[in-house]
Amino acid sequence: MLAPLILFVISALAWFNAASLDSQSGREAPSSVSENNTSLMTPLLSARRVPVFLQAPIADEELRNGVDGLVAQLPGLSCVNLLEDGRVIFEQLSNEPVIPASTQKLLTASVLLENFGPDHKFLTRVVSDTEPINGILKDDLWIIGVGDPLLMTSKYAERYKDPFLYTDIKDLALGIVASGINQIEGSLIGDESLFDDMRFVESWPERFRYTEQKQSGPISALSLNAGFVRWDPVQESNGFNTPAEEPAEHTASVLKGILEENGVTVNGRASKGLAPETAFFEIATVESPPMKEIISKMLLGSDNTTAEILLKALSARSEAPGTSSGGATIVSESLKLSGYDMEAAAVVDASGLDYGNRVTCKLLTELLDSGTHSVELKEILPVTGRSGTLRKRLLDTPAEGRVKGKTGSLNGVISLAGTVDTIFDRSLSFAFVTNFDGEKGRIKYLHDQILLEMIKYPQGPSIDLLEPVTHE
Repeated sequence: MLAPLILFVISALAWFNAASLDSQSGREAPSSVSENNTSLMTPLLSARRVPVFLQAPIADEELRNGVDGLVAQLPGLSCVNLLEDGRVIFEQLSNEPVIPASTQKLLTASVLLENFGPDHKFLTRVVSDTEPINGILKDDLWIIGVGDPLLMTSKYAERYKDPFLYTDIKDLALGIVASGINQIEGSLIGDESLFDDMRFVESWPERFRYTEQKQSGPISALSLNAGFVRWDPVQESNGFNTPAEEPAEHTASVLKGILEENGVTVNGRASKGLAPETAFFEIATVESPPMKEIISKMLLGSDNTTAEILLKALSARSEAPGTSSGGATIVSESLKLSGYDMEAAAVVDASGLDYGNRVTCKLLTELLDSGTHSVELKEILPVTGRSGTLRKRLLDTPAEGRVKGKTGSLNGVISLAGTVDTIFDRSLSFAFVTNFDGEKGRIKYLHDQILLEMIKYPQGPSIDLLEPVTHE
């Protein structure tokens, strides 16, 4: 009974509003809608006169009925928010602060795009105190780290299922060769002084550090292969990797090896240190992919190392050295300045590994639905059945290829936020975050079932059926 009443009220209000506007403007309400004498069979107060407004309440109610029972089964503290163009269709505890896990990366990505811009590139430089003479450099060669998280060797980069742009360290070596240097009498030294010397976020659980989990590589301004010296050639999980004790020194060591393979003699050793102010002779440089591509890599594989390196790089723009806490403050303040409600939110890291992070489902959906960088974010999110952390999700269902989202998973946390392209060509934004003690598989199943309900939106009457009926 409620839906017909709502439809009638909407119709009546729309008609009276139109009549009122005509009266106020001094115009006589037209007796027909066109000059070719096409007349309306539909009465003036018919529900058909406001088709778009009419479809929404019916379709929204159908969707709410479909998801309500599923949301009721979610355990623990669960927030849910479903939007279409800023209009809330369904919500549960959408303003409640929850632990986000890796959906935290959506906040990080938005602020990186805002502060660096999508086209920003990191420039790693090789410098010296003196210029080479007749191919011989008598002094040390310094590699200046600037926080490029995608400085890699081809063997490391090409093991990932999703191809991505990266900064090939071999290009830096070939740049040195192209400068004419064939002998370095000094050492090859990596300078990572742009960041502080904290390898991990201070408040992270111990299991996320130099343990078998290795949720992140060691954070450094001069990090090669995400800070790992050895890795599994097939498995993408960091759990199979061996982290470098000194990332900058390891980077210098690998560069030294590539130079020697290309005919350059290096008399000194590879080490780390602070480049002197007099080292202003630029020998070679290598440029990273654009920021948007770096963020794409971060989101596709939920790359914690990239996220944390970028957070310190963000901090280093305004303080020296760059710190995780400084970057976290910038993320929070930047979102506030952009108009987001951050009162219930807390930003501790960039990746979402820290249990001190807090977001709301409302914040997550706003970033994707109407945020300043929502278009760019939606272009680089994983896709169900196709890419990234959603590659194996919702395969062989109507949702395959139609959901873009960022997943999140920690002990006691399952989350997903993104967009749905429905089978009726509508776009919905959503966020599900469940904080719980229980089995993850059941929660993922319920989240997926909600998405399958969303795919069918709108299930209300077709717009064609609600438009005014005419006869010639």
